[in-house]
Amino acid sequence: MSESQKQPKSRTTLGVGNRSVNSLESAIDLTPPTRTAPALLLSMLVHVVALVALGLLVARAPSGTGQVADRPIGIALAHVMPDRTRYTDPAQSPLEPTEQKSSEEATAAAASSAAAPPSIAPPIDLDGILESVQATPSPISGTGMAGEANLDGDAFGSASASGTTSDSSDATTMVFGVSGSGSRFVYVFDRSDSMNGYGGRPLRAAKRELIRSLESLTDRQQFQLIFYNDKPTPFRMSGIPLQMMAGEDNNKIAASRYVGSIMAYGATEHESALKMALRLGPDVIFFLTDARIPRLSSTQLREIQRRAGQGGTTIHAIEFGSDPAAPSESFLRDLAAMNQGQYRYLDVSTLGQPKP
Repeated sequence: MSESQKQPKSRTTLGVGNRSVNSLESAIDLTPPTRTAPALLLSMLVHVVALVALGLLVARAPSGTGQVADRPIGIALAHVMPDRTRYTDPAQSPLEPTEQKSSEEATAAAASSAAAPPSIAPPIDLDGILESVQATPSPISGTGMAGEANLDGDAFGSASASGTTSDSSDATTMVFGVSGSGSRFVYVFDRSDSMNGYGGRPLRAAKRELIRSLESLTDRQQFQLIFYNDKPTPFRMSGIPLQMMAGEDNNKIAASRYVGSIMAYGATEHESALKMALRLGPDVIFFLTDARIPRLSSTQLREIQRRAGQGGTTIHAIEFGSDPAAPSESFLRDLAAMNQGQYRYLDVSTLGQPKP
């Protein structure tokens, strides 16, 4: 076959091929479809709604414990009340006001039941008196049997005693032969260092005589003890306010033990101890000292006399000394005479030896 014959066939075949391709392209439309406006709007709306819903879910989800109160697990508080025990979570609020009130009332009732029984006479504020004693110092120099000493004087403000006497409770007791009658007795005894003279014989004799006088009292009488050097110290029992004590056996036993524990030391200052005793409103004061100096001045003696007269108090004075006879001049003699009392002088060298 010649070349001129072959070429037309080739063109014919190609033409057939082109028509086949065109026919295939016509059968399969490869042009992307064109979306309409409503379809786009709908798609955008769906996406917006989905995003908003997702945002709300994320915002509501808790993160950490910042918004949730932490509570201990397995721990409870026990509130013990008079009628029951209440268990509560530590995160709960405290007791309601009514429960608090019940608890406070129960506590107050328990405290009142444990308090000491009230006394017949109102308690004396001896602590306040001691504070006032120390508030107005005035230097005094004195000489007892132990020698000279620099003293700090004390004085009270003016106050009236209010002692009362009942005939049914009157009794008579004695100190070194000096007798006093009444129902309220205060013993004011010197415990300064001068009482240690003569081997401590003056202090031991004074303590023995004081205990003997206390033992003669009954529960119908009252007493108080004031030992003093440069300041007064009253007898006090634990749990009982400072006051006049009934002459009951247990009080007298405690007082005797207190007397036995007293030691002598320090300087001497008389006035504050006497004024403290007068504040108690006694019927009788037994005042014992060995210190002739410092002496109470006439002004001090008149002030004591005024206060004793207001309360109807008798003051007896017992003086210890180292001389065989009583001195011709002694403020203690004047003190007793000005307050309807007795005065007695004792030579300490003649005092009997104490029992061991």
